Order: sequence, then structure tokens, then C-alpha cells
Amino acid sequence: MLKQTRNIYAVIFAALIVVANYTVQFSINEWLTYGALIFPFTFLVTDILSEKYSQEEVLNVVRLGIIIAIIPTIVIADWRIAFASIITFYLIQQLDVRIFYYLKRKYQNLWWLRNNASTMISQFFDTSIFFILAFSFVMPFDVIVKLIIGDYIIKLIFALLDTPIFYLIAIKLKHITFRKI
Repeated sequence: MLKQTRNIYAVIFAALIVVANYTVQFSINEWLTYGALIFPFTFLVTDILSEKYSQEEVLNVVRLGIIIAIIPTIVIADWRIAFASIITFYLIQQLDVRIFYYLKRKYQNLWWLRNNASTMISQFFDTSIFFILAFSFVMPFDVIVKLIIGDYIIKLIFALLDTPIFYLIAIKLKHITFRKI
């Protein structure tokens, strides 16, 4: 992956992280935050990149994106959200990419499996760890559990709905969309 390409994707990641971290502070209802509507796109981008580039190249994009997102996240979000988000995103994206590559090696032709399974497994841990770290001792635990359930359900729906997008970009148009030089 070219350095310029890596940097562009890292900025996209950082922007998604920052917007999700800002919007997670606002509830849609007692089960859902606005962050749940933004954050799933980070997993879609990771999966699309993982289909074309090496595991290490994708993890480099993720790491650079996190570094870029740190300062803006600290500025716009509560410190607990900033801390929980950066830590959780770093750990869970490592898990997501590794699951994706494991499934890619084991089931080469099942592109939908690696796209959905890696995201759904990772999103469960991401959502649970994030809400526990960000909101423990600030919100009652039953409210945190509701937010975990609500956000995770939305993320599952997004994971299923982004499958055609993943297929179109990562599988069908990969030779057109991404040129590896």
C-alpha cells in the first residue's frame, strides 16, 4: 500500500472515530446512541481494506487512524468517552482484522462470512467494553446494559446491510477501485 493511500484511509478512520465519539454522547432513546449509526462504518472500511491489502498494512492504517483521532476526540468528547473509545477501538480492530484474515484463509470463497462474522464478533466486544469503560460509575448498570444491547442490535443490522456494499467494492470492483502499485 502506498504511503499516500495509507494516509487517506487513516484520515477516513480518524474522522469516523471522532464523529462517532462525539455522537455517542447523545442518546436517541434509552437503548441507543447516535454513535451506533456512525461507528459501524469503521468496520466496513477495515473489511474492504482487508480484502485487498495485507494484514499488517490494514493494521497500520488502523493504528495511524487512532493516533490522528486522539487529540480531536479528547477535545470534543468527555474524557471517559475519549479514553474508552481509543483503548477499545485499538484492541477490537486488532481482533476484527485477525478474525477476518483467519476466515479469509480458512474459507477463501465465503467472502460474506468473513465480512459478517468478523464484524459481528468484534462489534459485540467493542460495544460491551466501550460502554462499560465509558459509563461505569456515571450511569446505572441497567442503563449501560440497555445501551449495549441497543447499540449492538443496530450494529448487527448495519453489518448485514453493508454486505452488498462490501461485495460491490471489495469483491466485484476490487481491481478497479483499488490499484495496488
